[in-house]
Amino acid sequence: MKKIVSFGDSFIFGSELKNNTDGSLAWPGLIANKIGVDYETCAVAGFGNESIARQIYTYFSKNSKENTLAVINWTWGMRWDFYITHTRTWVTLGPTCAPEKLYQHFKHNEAEHLIQFYKTYIGGSDIWHQYRSLQTIYAAQQFLKANQIPVIQTYMDRSLFDKINKGDRVEHYNSYKDPSWPDVTTADDLEQLPTSIKQELDQDYNKIVVPEFIETLQDLTFPDLLLFEGQTFLEWSRSRGYQVTPAPYDHPLEQAHQTAAELWLDHYKKIISIIPG
Repeated sequence: MKKIVSFGDSFIFGSELKNNTDGSLAWPGLIANKIGVDYETCAVAGFGNESIARQIYTYFSKNSKENTLAVINWTWGMRWDFYITHTRTWVTLGPTCAPEKLYQHFKHNEAEHLIQFYKTYIGGSDIWHQYRSLQTIYAAQQFLKANQIPVIQTYMDRSLFDKINKGDRVEHYNSYKDPSWPDVTTADDLEQLPTSIKQELDQDYNKIVVPEFIETLQDLTFPDLLLFEGQTFLEWSRSRGYQVTPAPYDHPLEQAHQTAAELWLDHYKKIISIIPG
């Protein structure tokens, strides 16, 4: 029998929806019910993109790759998934990960050490967040294509696909410069600036530069991703005035999932209809 299986975190599981013990009240489950096909979710609240990819590989290593529509909602790039060797446990660290979330696996001082490790060495690098998540997404996309598994993919984190025009260094200087700084018209003029000014300029310029290897990964992954009428699920829910739980969790609730199911129903039907079986 044809089946829809979803992969992701709390957004596609439908965390905080009433009576949603198996994830079936989130939009993919509601659609499966409307279409009359089986539904299963592998989503786990708080997971990062590497663990979402692991959900995909694990599921299809144990289950048939046929008759199944995979539905994926990729999450925030600043979540990092680690395998802790001495506990043989996967953990996800990120901005909303408090030490108490780790107490089931670690002693209190170990949990606090891990959180501090993330904040000190990992959490502030947008380029690193992009690189890891985009590699992960691309690898999963290629796995699905190689195995001819039909898939619908959406995402939560727009920053993964930020592309800012690098621009000319002279233009950057003139838009950034302090009024007390000298006038600059050529690249040679930039080289004559005091070292302190050049260092400040480089720091700001590098904040907005998207390296070529990131752009390459963005170009490879982005064409296979869809949005909710041009927005992420959270953006779309808020713009329509649907109820969302308070920060930092920001989970869209029943009306958002029900309307999302209506929004996607025909698209899901079309793909399900061409799946053999």
